Amino acid sequence: VTDLIIDDQNIEDVTDFNRLYSAERVNRIIEQAKFYGSDNGITRGLVFCSRKEEANKLALLFNKHGYNSVALTGDSSEEERANAIERLESDNLREKLDYIFTVDIFNEGIDIPKINQIIMLRPTESAIIFIQQLGRGLRKVDGKGYLTVIDFIGNYSNNFLIPIALYGDTSYNKDSLRKLLTDGSRMIPGSSTINFDEITKERIFKSIDAANMQMFTDLKKDYNLLKYKLGRIPMMMDFIVHGSRDPFLYVDYANSYFNFVSRVESNSNSQLTKHQIKLLELFSKEINNAKRVEESCIILLLIERQKLSVKELRDYIKGKYNYEISDATIHSCVANLNFEFVRESKDKKLVPVRVIHSIDVVRLVKDEFLFEQQFVSYLNDVVFKTYLLDSIHYSMYEFDKLFQKEYWRDGFVLYRKYARKDVFRILNVSENPVAQNVGGYLVSPDNKHCPIFVNYHKEEHISESTKYEDVFINNAEFEWMSKSNRRININDVQAVMGKKGEIRLPLFIKKSNDEGIEFYYMGDVHPELDHVEQTTMSNNSGKQLPVVKFRFKLETPVVNSMYTYLHENIYEVESSIDSTKIIPLNSSTDLELLHPIPLYNFFAAAGTFSEMQWSKDYIFIEGPSNLNSELKYFACKIVGESMNRIIPNGSICLFKEYMGGSRNGKIVLVENRDVQDQDFNSAFTIKTYISEVAVYEDSHQHNSIILRPNSYDSLYKELRITEENAEQMRVVGEFVKILK
Repeated sequence: VTDLIIDDQNIEDVTDFNRLYSAERVNRIIEQAKFYGSDNGITRGLVFCSRKEEANKLALLFNKHGYNSVALTGDSSEEERANAIERLESDNLREKLDYIFTVDIFNEGIDIPKINQIIMLRPTESAIIFIQQLGRGLRKVDGKGYLTVIDFIGNYSNNFLIPIALYGDTSYNKDSLRKLLTDGSRMIPGSSTINFDEITKERIFKSIDAANMQMFTDLKKDYNLLKYKLGRIPMMMDFIVHGSRDPFLYVDYANSYFNFVSRVESNSNSQLTKHQIKLLELFSKEINNAKRVEESCIILLLIERQKLSVKELRDYIKGKYNYEISDATIHSCVANLNFEFVRESKDKKLVPVRVIHSIDVVRLVKDEFLFEQQFVSYLNDVVFKTYLLDSIHYSMYEFDKLFQKEYWRDGFVLYRKYARKDVFRILNVSENPVAQNVGGYLVSPDNKHCPIFVNYHKEEHISESTKYEDVFINNAEFEWMSKSNRRININDVQAVMGKKGEIRLPLFIKKSNDEGIEFYYMGDVHPELDHVEQTTMSNNSGKQLPVVKFRFKLETPVVNSMYTYLHENIYEVESSIDSTKIIPLNSSTDLELLHPIPLYNFFAAAGTFSEMQWSKDYIFIEGPSNLNSELKYFACKIVGESMNRIIPNGSICLFKEYMGGSRNGKIVLVENRDVQDQDFNSAFTIKTYISEVAVYEDSHQHNSIILRPNSYDSLYKELRITEENAEQMRVVGEFVKILK
C-alpha cells in the first residue's frame, strides 16, 4: 500500500524524522493494519522500521492508541527481547503484546511462530532483506491460517526490487518484471495472493521504467558470483541454467557478451580480429535476439551438419514449431544473415552493413545453404565459434520459452515485444526503413502490409499534430488516427482501407515511451469501413489539419491482463479465496463418492448467534482427499459478513468435530442456548475463540470467553460469554477450510 501523503507530498524524505511518526502517518498505519487484519483477528505483529528513533516513537504512539507495543533495537538486551517475544505469543490477553517494532535485528534467525501480521515501514533496499523480513512470519503453527504482510512504499527509486523479491525473478528483465506486476497473484503458486493499490502499482512501474538494469558494477557483480560458483568463465547459457540475471543485458551493455567478458577479464587470451568482433556484435544484436528464430536455426544446423537444404530447414521448423516458412522468409533470412537488412551510416548515407564491412556469411545455391569460405575460416577459431554458438543457444532458448503456437500469427507472437526493425525484418522487408519515414505506420510499396505502431499514453510535450487519439473502445475494437494532413482519398489511407488490394495490418502498442523502443504485438486488425471518418486535429498554432479516423476490429480480442496493463489506472484485485478446489454438491449416495463428507441442511451465521436449521436429513458431498481418517468432518453453509476476511458470505465450509484441547485463537462453530439473535432466532455462530484467563497460584480459570469477528466491516463487535452462561455454550467444530 502507499505510504502517507501529507500536504499533497509523499513521505519520502527520510531525513524529515518528524514526518515518519506524525499523527497522520500513525493513523494511516493503524487504519491499514486494521483493514487488512490477521488470520483470526488476534493480531501478533512485527513492524520493521528504518531507524531506532522511528521504532521507539511509533511503539509509544501505538500504545497511546490502545495497542500493546514495544520497540526492540540493537540496544535492547537479550532479556528484553525474550520477554517481548514471550508476550507477543501469549494467550493471556491481559499481558499479550500486539506489536513489536524493530530495526533489522529480526531479519533472520529469530523464531516467533505465532506472528500473523508483518508491517514494513522501510524502503526496499535489498530483495534478500525483504524476503528475510517477510519470512519471519512464515513459520507454521497450529491454528494459524495465513500471514498478512503490509508493505508501505514511498516514491523510491528502488521500488523495482519489490517484484524481484516477491516473485523471485532475478533476471532484471524489465518486461518480465512488468508482466509479473500486471499478472499479480496469477504468478504466485498456491493460494497466496498479492494486491497492489493503484498508486503503489504505478510507482513500481515508474521505478522499473527508470531503473538502469545495466550498470557495469551490478553486471560485473553478478558475473563474478556465477564465475566463482562455476569455477570458470560463465557463458550466456550458464546464466539461464542457474537462474541468474538475463544475459542479454550484457549484450545490451557491451554489444556482445564476448565484449563484456573481454572487459572484465583483463588477463584473457581470447584475441579475435576486429572483423570477428564486429560479426559477434552483429549476430548478438541483429540475429540472435530471439525475435525470429529461422536465422539462428540456419546457422546452428549448418554448423552441426555442415550442409543444410531448404527442405530440411522447413522440416525442422515444422517439426519443432508446427508452422510453415515461406520462400520470401527463406530469402529474407539469407539476406539478413549477410547483414543486408541492417544499415549503418557511411559518408552521411545509410548503407547496408554488408557493404561497409565486406561481410559474406552464407549463400543459397540450388535450395541448399552453404557457408562462405571466409566465414568457415572464422569458425575454425574455437573462441569465435564458442561465443557464436552460445549466442545462438540463448536466442533459441528465449524464443522457445516465449513461443506459443496458439498465439503465433505468421511471424509474430501475441503480446511479445518487438522493435520497429524486428517488425520489418519479420515482414521480410529488404532494408530497415529510416525511422522518420515510418512514424506511426508504413505501407509497403506493394501494398501487402502496413505495421501500425502506437504509443498508448502520449507525452505532454510532443507536438499537437502528433497527439493522435488512439484508444481501445473495448478489448476487441481499437480507434486509430492516420498521420496528419491525410484525407480518405490519399494512397496510404486507401491502402489501409484495403482499396489497393488485400493488406496485412499488424498492430503494435507500447504503454509509453518510458518502456523503450519495443512494442507489444496485439494481433492483426481489420478496418470497419462503416467507421472510417474524415476529421481534423489541431497543430501547435491551433490550425486544423485533416486526419482520417479508423475503427479496427482485432482478429483476437486482447487478453484481460494486457488490456488492464495498458489502461494504467485499472487493475484486478485478486480474491484471497482458493477457487481452484471447488467441491461439487452431490445428492447421490456415499457409495458413488471417493471421499464423502456430510453436508448438513442447516446454516450458521457469521453475525451473532443464529439459528442452525437442523435436520437429520443430509446429503453427501465429495470432500478433500487428504483428510485425517481418524477425525470426523462435516460441512455447513455460513451466512453473514462478520468473518469476511476469511469466509465470504454464503460459503460452504469444512469443519472437524471438536475433540478437546486448546481452542484459543481458532475459528470455531459455537452453539449457545442462552444467547439468541433476533434475525436468526437461534444459537449458532462462527467466530475466533479467545479466552481471558486469570491465574491464581498453580491453577487457572476462565474469567470470560470472547467470540471475535474478523471482518472488513468495523461495525461488527465481539461477543462476550460470561461464566454464568458459559455452561450453555458448546464448541461444535473447528473451521478447516472453505470448500465452495
